[in-house]
Amino acid sequence: MSFITETKLRSYQELSESKLYKFSSKTGAFLTVFLSHSHKDRDLVLSLIEVLARFKIKVYVDWQDSTMPRVTNRITAEGIKKRISALDVFLVLATNNAMNSKWVPWEIGIADNLKELETIAIIPVVDSSGVFTGNEYLQLYPRVDIQNNFWKITNPGQYQSTFFDIWLRNAQIMRLEKSTIWK
Repeated sequence: MSFITETKLRSYQELSESKLYKFSSKTGAFLTVFLSHSHKDRDLVLSLIEVLARFKIKVYVDWQDSTMPRVTNRITAEGIKKRISALDVFLVLATNNAMNSKWVPWEIGIADNLKELETIAIIPVVDSSGVFTGNEYLQLYPRVDIQNNFWKITNPGQYQSTFFDIWLRNAQIMRLEKSTIWK
């Protein structure tokens, strides 16, 4: 098991630019994801969107939302809460920038309150010096690791992991079951 490095994440963007793995995250999506992140990590976010598109996921990031105000305010916070609640999965691109952000810890708290634990995951990213300084509370949530070039999810307190695509399918099943319960 190993954390994702900034270099590895950036390499996915290079692959997509070379047209080897270009998929659209806007069509054929079977799940929608709220991606919590620092705006300082825009290049890493774009790379991660490319990776997630391969899993047929549509990714929501606030700076791509034309309905969000240009200057953050109460409307921004209300919109983010609404999106976190409405979308299927909540992922955190947990870089050092994200951990120092004002918004990311708040978004994690909102997701913790509104979502099932099985639909929240942390993607810890080590910086170029190999350091990840995540907060202790991140250990409460499943995390994404790379094992033998496969993306996997490891639940808190467990050593056994699940393939990321299986975890996503389980989140989809939860969403479908929840939607039929309320009908």
